[in-house]
Amino acid sequence: MNLELFGWDDYFSKCAEQYSAQGLHHGRVIIQHKDRYVLITERGEVNGNVSGKFRFETVALQDFPAVGDWVVFDTDSGDQSAVIHHVLDRRTKFSRKVAGDRPDEQVLAANIDIVFLVMGLDSNYNLRRLERHLTVASESGARTVIILNKSDLCPHRKEYTQEVLSIAHGIDVIVMSALLKENIAPLQTLLAPGVTGVLLGSSGVGKSTITNLLLEKDQVKVQNVRVNDSHGRHTTAHRELLMLPNGGLIIDTPGLRELQLWSVDEGLQESFDDIEALAVGCRFRDCRHESEPGCAVLSALDDGTIGPERYESFQKLQHETLRQTLENNLKNKRIQKEKGNKTTRKLRSKPRDLDEL
Repeated sequence: MNLELFGWDDYFSKCAEQYSAQGLHHGRVIIQHKDRYVLITERGEVNGNVSGKFRFETVALQDFPAVGDWVVFDTDSGDQSAVIHHVLDRRTKFSRKVAGDRPDEQVLAANIDIVFLVMGLDSNYNLRRLERHLTVASESGARTVIILNKSDLCPHRKEYTQEVLSIAHGIDVIVMSALLKENIAPLQTLLAPGVTGVLLGSSGVGKSTITNLLLEKDQVKVQNVRVNDSHGRHTTAHRELLMLPNGGLIIDTPGLRELQLWSVDEGLQESFDDIEALAVGCRFRDCRHESEPGCAVLSALDDGTIGPERYESFQKLQHETLRQTLENNLKNKRIQKEKGNKTTRKLRSKPRDLDEL
């Protein structure tokens, strides 16, 4: 199997040099089932698990393999399955905070070139949610493209498209109908051979239908959505990387019930670059744009330069980012403490040299 077809290039080859010298192999994670993985390797698809040492030494959830990751492994002599020892440095990643109160990062897709944010032009349409998704996508390091699906169900698609363009700020917007197979060509052009994309959006927006169009066959199961609220059950149960007929690569993902922010300082600045540009004119450098005198953002809010809904969305995400930063700092201290404890236990478990006795 030629792994260059799956995105292997000089960047990852350089990352893997030290491991190749040790006789380890490399492959890409194409399916993840909790703690079990399927890799694409030079000898085809193989099942894999992380090694015991990897599991013992890895403290943070985000350091475990995710779909799209390149990993190094050796093979179990018994069943020829892969034993994963290391995850190669990620070029890009799309992450969120895990659901609930735990301050952990969850990597949804790694080493992606394009993040496709899918939103339905039915009752799923929500600009404030899109702003949140754009903030997280901007932090990924990958290119962002917005897909407005279900144009056949929307009598106001021109109005909605203009609203999206007003907050997209240079990001490409594709309006399409997956059901009617309309305007799929721009996606096929973007997903050139070796290019990896990921489809992200709420349940029921048509990600699986779009995936099937790109695959040119009904490989991914699809389900109808509820007419009253456009919500659907999760058609896709796990994240999976698929090769398209033209050589492009797409990661299909389960619908996002929630997308909590994770380390998105730069993403917030990029997604709200209009407000960031105004903030340069604030009297105080650390202005929070709430009640400070001489705040250029509040002045723009008063004169209508920015709308109240966009301002409130920015404030909400900014407060969430500050809270997450504090939680991350506490988590990093905990991780360093756990790593130190593991190192101490490891050293204590080693037999002492007789000369030391």
